[in-house]
Amino acid sequence: MTFKKLLFVCMGNSCSSPMAETIMQTLMVKTSLYWEVDSAALRTWNIGRRPHKLCLKVLREHGLRSDHFCRLLTVQDFYYFDYIIAMNEHIFKELLLWADANRILHTSHVIMLGAYGKNGKSVSIIDLSPARKLKAFRNAYYQIKDCCKELILGEQVSIVRYDVPSTDDDDKEQAYQGKNMSHGDSTEGPDSPYSLAAPCQKSSSKNSLSPCSVCSIGMPQSNRKKLCHKCGQKFLAQL
Repeated sequence: MTFKKLLFVCMGNSCSSPMAETIMQTLMVKTSLYWEVDSAALRTWNIGRRPHKLCLKVLREHGLRSDHFCRLLTVQDFYYFDYIIAMNEHIFKELLLWADANRILHTSHVIMLGAYGKNGKSVSIIDLSPARKLKAFRNAYYQIKDCCKELILGEQVSIVRYDVPSTDDDDKEQAYQGKNMSHGDSTEGPDSPYSLAAPCQKSSSKNSLSPCSVCSIGMPQSNRKKLCHKCGQKFLAQL
């Protein structure tokens, strides 16, 4: 399996890019890819600080946490990472100008995360900043997560799923989270993909995949299952 190194870049490394870093790291663990993921800034505004409080709040709402401290993009990053991923078109253009100003010729691996939308369509990811409201951060979370999934699928990698039996503690935790999420202050409707209740509604079928003759999904002989491309798509869609 090819090992990849990804670097997400936004303007201040406080909102969009640390959120993308945490989401991608979580997907890496769940798909057993374990790529190296990091994030950086084009400006020095937040160097050494933690990500913005709304970014951390939205991550906590989904059971995620970030240990990241904001850092500045360096010339060495262009040679170390396989992909430099801009969070939006403005950052993408800035990255190319930044590379040109620093005489970096190898910029073919600079990509835009929004180019990996569903069904091959580009997505305009919400430009997050400290001035944005919580609703914008919540909506951006789902946009970023969908694009990260498509980025993984675009690499044609082998996804491995581990079937870990749930425990009583896991069931209690899910019930507790579902109860709390039902009292969330989301302004979206219950059927909206950006509503807080949406992840809880899908939790019952999260680990269920129909039997597959190619990758032996549903077979009892092993908890570790290497998925075919089609089952990998289904598995990622459920995460």
